[in-house]
This record gives sequence, structure tokens and C-alpha cells, in this order.
Amino acid sequence: MATATEIPSRTLRRTTIAAAIGNTVETYDYAVYGFLATVLGKVFFPASSAGTALLSSFAVFGSAFLARPAGALVFGPLADRLGRRAALVASLLLMAGASTLIGFLPPTDSIGIAAPIVLVLLRFTQGLAGGVEYTTAIIYVAEFAPPPPPPPPPRVQVGSLAGFLIGAVVVLSLNAALTPQQMLVWGWRIPFLLALPIGAIGLYLRSRLGETPEFLAARNDASERDTKVADQWSRVLLLVGVSILHILGIYMVYTYVQSYLIQLRLSPFIATVVIGFALLVGLFLVVAGGRASDRKGRPKVLLATSIAVLVLTYPLFAVLSTAPPLWLMICCVVLLSAGPAFYSGIAPITFVQLVPVRVRGSVIGVSYNVVAALVGGSSVFVSQALVDVTGDTRAPAFLLMAAAAVSAVAALVLARRPARHPEPSPSIAPMSAEAGS
Repeated sequence: MATATEIPSRTLRRTTIAAAIGNTVETYDYAVYGFLATVLGKVFFPASSAGTALLSSFAVFGSAFLARPAGALVFGPLADRLGRRAALVASLLLMAGASTLIGFLPPTDSIGIAAPIVLVLLRFTQGLAGGVEYTTAIIYVAEFAPPPPPPPPPRVQVGSLAGFLIGAVVVLSLNAALTPQQMLVWGWRIPFLLALPIGAIGLYLRSRLGETPEFLAARNDASERDTKVADQWSRVLLLVGVSILHILGIYMVYTYVQSYLIQLRLSPFIATVVIGFALLVGLFLVVAGGRASDRKGRPKVLLATSIAVLVLTYPLFAVLSTAPPLWLMICCVVLLSAGPAFYSGIAPITFVQLVPVRVRGSVIGVSYNVVAALVGGSSVFVSQALVDVTGDTRAPAFLLMAAAAVSAVAALVLARRPARHPEPSPSIAPMSAEAGS
């Protein structure tokens, strides 16, 4: 069996792209729903007031996250027993299929209450797929090229942000080309239908993947075979703490903030342009986070980034809430998203290095997705609810600050714990943004 150092760089690159494209599909689907939240609120909740329809749309957005722990419970053990590849193929089929069906779903005006019910069921199906997609992908690429090469999970995170960016570009293009009425009648369907060809490409690539060398080696390792999920509680708690800022930060700044800007009287077109620019900057910050953690150590950089988010979030929201000039608004959104993006270049490999090979699919999958269910899907709903209840447009800042505080504590604990795997050599050139996209 070839070791990691014997695997050709071309194979590693193809493997990483095949793994990352599923995350691109996942975040693309979540992004287009978030970017179209105001339109979908009118399509599926037409009898509600504008504010209630938006909250209802965000609640449906969150329903997918509630399904993620169930997906992890089903597919995580599958990834540990049958292999990472089988779980990756299954998740992509579910994700792309559900998104395509949303694109064909009749509106409430046509089929009544069945429309929002079916929408929730399809979002729930997406959540089942999401419960294994991201975590299995980062495990796959990390095990295919374990240290001493640079850990590749940040490339997967680049693929995830690329999904947000593609979603922003698609919605932006539609808003520019279609009238609001056309978007309401049929334009909103196009982004969901585009998930089908993207998913087909990903499925083709994933069907050609092999199993990871590290997983195959663990099958024959007696000490790994004796590893039990029930013995991993200390690692689970650390995973939960580290992942809170990673999950809440990404979904809040790249999904909710677009609707927030629209409520500040920006047009959907301009609001999406602002988010798209922040996403473009975020692609480079993910890579920068991975580089910084290779040089300084993951716990130190996680802690520093968490503190920076904790300190800067409220002032940035305070400036945004005044509806400043567009140039200043762009600066604030870029700075607001910079911390979560940078942090996301560090968190994934931290998960993988913390957990033994034999139980990674189960432990990382369940831990990460429980947090996703609790804070990821609810972040957009709670952020909007905070504004509606308090009347203070700065209120969402406190949610992101709380996440940063919890993750800072986890980073402090992590700093006192020896790494399970050796750190990669800083002399190895880090991954490029192009490799992850």
C-alpha cells in the first residue's frame, strides 16, 4: 500500500477537488436559500406580513440543520465501517436530489399548505446529507494526505466558501437580469435547478475515488479496532467548543448579513454584491488561516482569532446599523467576515487531529452537526428575532460575540492538550485557493 509520501501530487489534487465539490454543492444550496429568503418568504408564506414571512423562511432554512445530527448518526458509522467514499457518494446524491426537487416545487398559491410542508421535508433531506458531507470530506482529504504534507482540509473549506460565492453570483445575476415579479414567479427556481449539473459532476468524480490509506491501515491496527466512541467524551466537548465560532460565524456573516443589509434599505442586488466581495476576500483568508496555524500552532491562532472576533464584532455592527456610505458598509462586512473565514482555515484539521482514525466519522460527524443544529441553522433566525424583539439593529452582534467567547475557552483548553498527530512542517508550501475550488 502506498504511503502518503508515495501518492502523486496529481492524485492528491484530484482527490481534494472530488471531496471539496460536494461541500461546494452543500454550501451553494444553503447559500441560495439564504440569499433568496425574502423571495421564498413571499412564495411559500404569502398570507403573512413581510416580517413574519421572512422569519418563517429563516425557520425553514434552520430545519435542515435540525436533521444534521440524524444524518451524522446514520452516515457517520457508515463512514467508519464501510469507508469514507461510500458516505461521500450517498451524501451528494441526497443533497443534489433534494435541491433539484425544491426547484420544481409548486408555490403555496397553487397547492396550498402542502407547499411549505414539502419544502420543510426537502430541507430536512438536505440536512441529512449535510450531516455527513462536510465532516467526511475533511476527514477524507486529511487521511489521504496525512502529515508530513500540509493538511488539506482548508482546501475543502475553500470549496465551501466557493459554494457561497457561486450562490451569490447566481442570485446576483438573476436579480440583475429579471424583474422582481419574474424572480417571484419563476426566477427563484433556477439556482436550485443548477444544483443538478453541479452534483452530477461531483458524483462522477467521487465515483472514481479510492479509499484513504489511513483508513485502510486502521482496519488492520488492533489498537485502532479497540477504539470506542463512548471513550471520546473529552474530545467531543473540545470539538463542540472549537466548532461553535466556525459554524455560527460562517452562516451568520455570509447568509444573515445579506438580509440584514436589505433591511438597511440596500437593494437585493447591491446587498448580494457586498456579500460576494466579502466571500472573495474570505477565500484567501481561509488559506491564510491554514498557513498561520502551521507556523504558530493551531490553538494559539484559534485563540487569537476568537478574541479578535469578540472585540471587533460589536463596533462593526454599530457602524453598519447606521446605514453608512456604501464603501464603509463594504469595509465593515469584509472585516466582520474576516475572523470567521480565517478561523475556518484552522478548525477542520483541528477536528481531524483530535480524534482517532477508527471513530472519526462518528465522533466528528455527530459533534460537529449537533452544534450545526443548535447554532448554525438558528443563527439567521435568532439574529433576525433579536432585531425584531429589541428594536436594536446592533443586537445580532451579541450572538457572534458569545460564539467567539465559547471558542476562545475551547482554544485555551486545547493549548494544554498534546496534539495527536505531529504538526506539518512550515517549510512545506501551503495549499492554493485554486486547488480547493
